[in-house]
Amino acid sequence: MSLINRLVREEEGQSMVEYGIIVAVIAAVCIGGYKAVGAQVNKSIDTLIKNMK
Repeated sequence: MSLINRLVREEEGQSMVEYGIIVAVIAAVCIGGYKAVGAQVNKSIDTLIKNMK
């Protein structure tokens, strides 16, 4: 019985690690995307605001 319990615990821990890796990859992609186009988006928004005044 303890072997089965240990296997279940190991799978849960493994799943948590996998979810953590997925979250880290998604965060890295979001940060990279923001750095790639963030300045252009800010310039566009500033231009729109200036034209509205």
